[in-house]
Parts: sequence; structure tokens; C-alpha cells
Amino acid sequence: MDANAGARNAARQRWMEKDAKFKSDSLKFWNRETSAKRGMERAATGFSRGISDDYQRALYVQGQSRQAYQQGFVKYLQQKATVDEGGRAKRRTTGIRALMRAKGKLEQAERSEFGVQMQRRYRGRLLKLQATQASVRNKLGLTPEYGAPVLMPPSDRLSGALSIASSLVGIGSGLGLGGATGIFS
Repeated sequence: MDANAGARNAARQRWMEKDAKFKSDSLKFWNRETSAKRGMERAATGFSRGISDDYQRALYVQGQSRQAYQQGFVKYLQQKATVDEGGRAKRRTTGIRALMRAKGKLEQAERSEFGVQMQRRYRGRLLKLQATQASVRNKLGLTPEYGAPVLMPPSDRLSGALSIASSLVGIGSGLGLGGATGIFS
């Protein structure tokens, strides 16, 4: 007979409840974890597509710039009706300076688009990616913890045996066994 049987059963019950709660929380976390993985992948895909779009935009600006220069060069050649034989003209009216100025502006637009503007867009997209990743991590939450162990009280068979012995002694004394007026006295 175990005197701590009730306490041991209560400890087993607490352990089963704790274990069931941990398993339930683990399943919920696993579901959030799969959602977080998909969220991280979506954020990375969006970031990558945005960077690619920015690069395509810069290439488009570069193409437009080169096309504008080509049209300007064709116009320059058409306006140059005479052949320049290398004479010593005091004033050239062929429009080469205007063409070079236009070319400089177009090259500056290309440099700006591939340099400063692309870097500004990249930083914006990177900050957006990091904010999305932080939001996904916050939604994920912390992993469930198993917690402190449930302490099982020791089995107490000695006090049960002593209890049985004392009741036997009580029964025996009630019957008159072992007293001063007994057999051996």
C-alpha cells in the first residue's frame, strides 16, 4: 500500500496535461513555421523581381539615350551638307558642339540611372524586404518550451506498512493480546 498514491496520480495527471499542451503548441508552431517559410520566400521573390525591374528600367533608359544620340547624329550628318576638307574655317557651323552637348546629357542620364537612382531604389527595396522579414518573424513567435519537469513524489510503502502494523496492534490490544494480564504475565 502506497501512502503517496494520490499525490503520484496527481503528478502523472499534471505531466500528461503538460505533455499534451506542449504537443498542441508544437503543432501550432509548425503550422506557423510553414507559413513563415512561404512568407520569407514571397519576400525574397518580390525583392528579386524588384531589382530585376530596376535593372530593366535602367537598360530601357540606356536604350532610349542611345537611340536619341543616334537620331541626333543622323540629323548632324544630314545638316552637314558640305564635305569638310580640313580647311581653316574660322567658324564651324556643322553642329558638332551641340551634338557633343546632347551626348553628354544623355550619358549623364545613363550614369544617373545605373548609379544613384539604382542605388536609391535598391536601398528602398532592401528596407522593404527587411521589414517584411521582421514582420514574418514576429508572426512566427517563439518556439514552444517543454517547461520545468513535473516532480513525482516518492512511493511511501513504509508508512503504509507502519499504518497496517499499528492497526493490527490496535486490534490486538482490543482483544486483550499482549497486555499485562496476558498469557505470559
